Amino acid sequence: MTTAPRTRRRSDGSPSARTLLLTVLGEYVGYAGADRVWSAAVVDALRACGVEETAARRAITRLTHEGWLTTEPAGRFTRLVMTPRLVRLLASWTARLRRAMEETPWDGTWQQLLMRVPATARTERAAVEEQLAFQGFGTLGQGVWIAADAGGIGALRELVEELGLGAHATWLTCRTASAPGAAVAGDGSAADRELAAHAWDLDAVRPLHADFLARFGGARADGDEEAFVLRTRLVHAWRLTFDKDPRLPGVLLPPDWLGHEAAELFVRTWLDCHEAADRWWARLDRDPRPVAAQRTA
Repeated sequence: MTTAPRTRRRSDGSPSARTLLLTVLGEYVGYAGADRVWSAAVVDALRACGVEETAARRAITRLTHEGWLTTEPAGRFTRLVMTPRLVRLLASWTARLRRAMEETPWDGTWQQLLMRVPATARTERAAVEEQLAFQGFGTLGQGVWIAADAGGIGALRELVEELGLGAHATWLTCRTASAPGAAVAGDGSAADRELAAHAWDLDAVRPLHADFLARFGGARADGDEEAFVLRTRLVHAWRLTFDKDPRLPGVLLPPDWLGHEAAELFVRTWLDCHEAADRWWARLDRDPRPVAAQRTA
């Protein structure tokens, strides 16, 4: 059994080759509806982001050994093929990122998961809990999870079933009971705000948004390659905030919430650089040779 690939930073705070590899695969390969890519293109993409070739190839080898990638020979060259599990996982990540780019009205409905996992399935439980946090779920206590966004439910159900935990999981849809005269559901009643405060440590999220704003507030790209690097690092940093930020509806958040400004910055910067980044990636991906070999040909 293979759990979701880890996406942590190195001890100095910079992205690891592994996490950037997953970002590249999700943002440029999976997002385009593909499931395979030239190995040389990935290595050159990571090199542009500051990852040495040996580290890039080591990251590819690790994901291959863990069953997330396979290789497909093509003459003297090699394609990397994402397994169906990795395709689904990256699709769920991308969908979560894109949902965060749009502020949609909340109807007051909470998604709830009750999960009692046997002690013998500790590894599987950890894999599910990691994805629950990423998909915006908070915990009310042991085995009780809630979310205001139903967008990731499908991917989570698949993961729970795939890990053999379906018999231990109960999915519910519910609303809080409002007192007479209280705000209508979806307007952020006192009960809803209380529930959110109990399930998530919103104070712990503030530094993440502050750091994101500081890192990308004045970021600009000069040329297609710089646009690729900026978009890759932008998406990578934004995705890492999802480990702690549930992206709650605005009615459940304090008025001085930095997440609104951070989300606007993410969308604005992504739109500014995505076309140029796609152009640079397309040039890499259409030729199986490394960039250095293309230049000397």
